[in-house]
Amino acid sequence: MNKRIFTFGLLVALASVSAFPQQFTLAVLPDTQPYINHDAQKGVWGYPINQLDMFTAQIEYLLDNARVAGGTIDFLVHEGDVVEHRTLYSSEWKNADKLLSKLDGIIPYLIAPGNHDCDRWVMKKGQPIQCHGWKTFCKYFGPDSVHFKDRSWYGGSFNGGTNSWALLDAEGYKILFLALEVEPTDATLAWAQSVIDLNSGLPTIVVTHEYLAYGTNDPNNPSYLNFANSRNRRDEGGNSPEAVWNKFISRNDQIFMVLCGHSSGEGIRIDRNVYGHNVYALLSDYQSRREVINSVASARNPLDSGDGWFRLMHFDIANSCVHVQTYSPYLDRYETDADSDFTINFDFDWKKRFPATNFQYIYSSLGKFLSSF
Repeated sequence: MNKRIFTFGLLVALASVSAFPQQFTLAVLPDTQPYINHDAQKGVWGYPINQLDMFTAQIEYLLDNARVAGGTIDFLVHEGDVVEHRTLYSSEWKNADKLLSKLDGIIPYLIAPGNHDCDRWVMKKGQPIQCHGWKTFCKYFGPDSVHFKDRSWYGGSFNGGTNSWALLDAEGYKILFLALEVEPTDATLAWAQSVIDLNSGLPTIVVTHEYLAYGTNDPNNPSYLNFANSRNRRDEGGNSPEAVWNKFISRNDQIFMVLCGHSSGEGIRIDRNVYGHNVYALLSDYQSRREVINSVASARNPLDSGDGWFRLMHFDIANSCVHVQTYSPYLDRYETDADSDFTINFDFDWKKRFPATNFQYIYSSLGKFLSSF
């Protein structure tokens, strides 16, 4: 595998919001488990705050800044771990369902289930906790749920809805989104390949819960991002993230980006696919943040507050770049350090790498031109 890892000092350039030309904005919602957590609500075991308020603030911001409301947000992806306690508390699923329902008909979205979204965990000696069953996730967020049934942008699903795909029409360009289950199986990767084949030539973003993680034995390169290796689905035939790269992502040139959560922190990794093009993988997960809970309780409190952070990705297709911001509606504050606010300048010409976009853009522009008469 031919790969290149870059430090932020080499690949990112800060840009002001006012100067950045935006064509569409993708919102990225990482692990919402600390906000949904049954035990992290006021009065439960004496807990001092309602962390569900942070999820509510995120949803309200998305609604206020949706394209149909005069904003720029056209699409949302959820990186998984919607809930904290699997099926232990039905209230967690009902709260997530209720909040995300507010987006229905306003902002299209997909959800890639995480290891906390399975039905149960099985403890096995000598290997990680194993995830089993996805009936509850599919009940609330499957293809027949109110969120996705009969939505024109929803392309289809596999394995009851644990995997799904959608098309975003952004200023005449179509973007394919693939949401894959945590540690997808070979059958899932075969299905994902069929979706790619059906939408050949379209720029594609893959969203999956577990893909990158911090951890290196090189003290001179502490920001190195490894492929994650939790292996929570060995029993169900799940592939490791590196296997997903080798078997699927690296072999499909139209996949130019992977988004993931699961591992606390922020970071980016760039790998060369078999065609010699860069694939940009971005990690964002804020579940271990503690500013809010530390402001009202002892730092020894065992629960993290998460603090409401999520990602806004402003794509400028004409200039082959994306400006990434990190924002908390609950704190009403942007995070502006180098791994939270940066611009990725893609190493390719959008139209050459994704030939299908040429036709789509010309077709859309022609339609707009003819409709003006």
